[in-house]
Formats: sequence, structure tokens, C-alpha cells
Amino acid sequence: MKLSVKPGKLDKIHIFLDEEYAMTVDNTFWFSSEWYNKTEIDSEELAALQTAVSSRRAFNAAVDLLSRRAHGSEELYKKLRQKFGDEPARAAVEKAKSLYLLDDEAFSEQLAEELYERKHFAPRRIFSELLRRGVNREIAQNAVESLDKDDKNRIIVLLQGKYSASLQDEKGKRRAVNALLRMGYSYGDIKAALAEVNSETEEFFDA
Repeated sequence: MKLSVKPGKLDKIHIFLDEEYAMTVDNTFWFSSEWYNKTEIDSEELAALQTAVSSRRAFNAAVDLLSRRAHGSEELYKKLRQKFGDEPARAAVEKAKSLYLLDDEAFSEQLAEELYERKHFAPRRIFSELLRRGVNREIAQNAVESLDKDDKNRIIVLLQGKYSASLQDEKGKRRAVNALLRMGYSYGDIKAALAEVNSETEEFFDA
């Protein structure tokens, strides 16, 4: 196949095969590639070029995603795979790691702290969230270990603040309890916290 290129806007290079448009790449990629001086390309070389282009695009997308917020390796890989396929996604993740753009431990600690402070999740719910995002179990456990484990006192603070209006009647209490359970707090800690906040707790739970 005949290989030719034409410059596009800004830093774009348009690639043509047998005078038909095939793909667009950036000039940094093109002028540093092994295909730069070629005028003919066979099917095997074309497949290699297509893979390289996909990997380049996947990496650029990875950088864009990471510029918006931190990601874990597995989370980033899954997002890239949906658009670029398995091999380019893996290559992009590995390149990001090599450039220190990805750090699963730092990501896990940051996310754990955010879920703990902003969402008020219990450590065990945070652990589940980290696993759901593809974080290694050991790394997830280490991130959770750095958090405060006094669940009962945290529940008391929530009951006296966020859920204080819900403690006025039985229906509101049930909503508060269910919300706290979804946040990962144990039934026993919730009951103990309610006992300190509301003298009618035992009657509510025994009902």
C-alpha cells in the first residue's frame, strides 16, 4: 500500500493509504515514529501503526482523565479499554505508571479520606468502595487502617447533626438507621450511639 501524509490544522498529521484517508495523528508522534520516512507499507506494518496510534490516543486520554482527578490503575484501565481496547489501554496505564502519573497507594489514601470526611462512610464501606474501583486488597486495607475507627462516636456526631431532625419520631429514626447501615456502620454501633443520644432508643429497637 502507498503511504502518504498531509499536514492538518495545528499539530495534526493526516495519514493516507493508497490516497484514501486512514487516520490522524499528532506531529510529535509521527515525526518520531518508524513510519515517518516510509512511502510503502504492508498489512503487518499497518497493523503495528494502528496499534501504536491507538496506544498514543489511549495515553493522551489517560493524561486527560488524570488531570481531572486521581484514578487507580484498574479504574483507569477499565475506562480506557471501553474506548481503545485491551492492549492500548494496558500500554497507556503502564506508561502512566512509568512516568509516575499513577500511584495506587496515594489514590487509595486520598479516596478513603474523601469518603470518610465528605460522605461520612464507615471504614468497612470505604474498604468495599476501594475494592469496587479495582484497588488491590492489601492497598485498600492499608488505606482504611489510617482512618479513625471510633464508629460509635462518629455515629453520635451524625445523629446530633445531620440526622438530628430525624430523631423526632419512629419513622425518622428508621430512616436514619437505614442510612447509617448503608454507610457501612454496624447495627450494634448504631444502637449504642442512639442509646446515648435518645433515651427512647431501646423502645424503638424493641418495637
